[in-house]
Amino acid sequence: MTPAVTAAQATRSVLDNGIILVSETLPARQQVALSITIAQGSRHQRRAENGFAHLLEHMFFKGSQSFTGEEINRRIELLGGGINAFTDRESTVLHGTVLAEDGQKAFTLLCDMLLHPQWTARDLVAERGVVAQEAAMVAEDLEDWLSERAITRFWSDSPLAWPVLGRATAIRRASAARLRQYHAAMLANAPIVVTAVGAISHDTLRAWAKPLESLPPRRSLPTIPPQPSYARGVSRRPEAQQVHALWLTEAAPFAAPEHLPELLANLILGGGSASRLFRNLRDRLGLAYQVYSQVEALSDTGEWSIYCAVPPGAWGVTRREVLRILRELQDAGPTPEEFQWARHSLRVQWLLGQGDLEIRMARLTRQALYLGRCLDEAESLDALAQIRQEQLQTAFARWQRQLEWSCQPSTAQPRKPSFQRRKAAKMATGSAAVSG
Repeated sequence: MTPAVTAAQATRSVLDNGIILVSETLPARQQVALSITIAQGSRHQRRAENGFAHLLEHMFFKGSQSFTGEEINRRIELLGGGINAFTDRESTVLHGTVLAEDGQKAFTLLCDMLLHPQWTARDLVAERGVVAQEAAMVAEDLEDWLSERAITRFWSDSPLAWPVLGRATAIRRASAARLRQYHAAMLANAPIVVTAVGAISHDTLRAWAKPLESLPPRRSLPTIPPQPSYARGVSRRPEAQQVHALWLTEAAPFAAPEHLPELLANLILGGGSASRLFRNLRDRLGLAYQVYSQVEALSDTGEWSIYCAVPPGAWGVTRREVLRILRELQDAGPTPEEFQWARHSLRVQWLLGQGDLEIRMARLTRQALYLGRCLDEAESLDALAQIRQEQLQTAFARWQRQLEWSCQPSTAQPRKPSFQRRKAAKMATGSAAVSG
């Protein structure tokens, strides 16, 4: 084991097999947040395995070497019901927040679920049905459905394009034996980060993590370098009452120096009620109830997206307004006032998030995975303070290329615009079109 490296707040060490342990001791808290992150998600699967990570996440709760599925559920409730799991494109995570006095019980349960899951063929059949229902819920939510469709177009043949929930054909063919093989390969190879934040010492976490020392040495999982595809397209759904629109461009990876400026730029674009998109599309023109932008940073790339939903007759005006705002930010960048409030807002959000143990835990885990180290509070805030306004204009230059995809009603809409839509169009092209 490497010696522990202690920053102002976090301590990081590495087991002999490469598993990373990260802790942050907050003795004034009565709780501890725990997570075991396996850096293997939907992008690390073969096509025939698409959805296996998500299905395995479900199967962790069906039983283990020490507990039946019913006993696992009962223990979770006795611990406060805060233990859960999730899967994304680059990780599978077991996590929970419990009282510090219950920390060892919770961690022992998480380890047993991960290392020794037990399920029957009947359990797998039942859970495949649950996963199918989850996929059906996504298909019914047009915002989620559009996002999945647009990402598929954006990343084309890359595994990043594959749905996290999995393809129906792969899930239907997932036998108990194949899923166990997938689980064994995950434990044998995938990088793992164990994180604990709260009333816990690093020595205590190391003692709890001893069952993980039996795993073989870690190795980095190979990924295919993604190549985004910039296009424009339309999908139609009969149940759509509005036009749901999504724009996508590539963003910087988590570890890239461009990532933090892009987070600031995103706040100005559509990250809140003071953003350009919200002020113009919702407050000034009344075109959209919901409009926002967001940045997702991954290990080797990222996504910057814009979403809005508008009445069919207002779609043309809305699209022109979104593109106008993007061009304006590319050409002139943000105003000094926008830059200052965005930097202040991100600082406030970061500090407020420090009050949430799960948020602190997630930050430390991502830093350990993507940076190879943990940042203390002063270093993080100093990096934010060092950002210059011209870096944000460079960030907005990414929107010179974009994918645009919309989901529109199947039925034809009246061509003649209403008075309200004519007024909105006039405002969008008139003197009110410039906002600062």
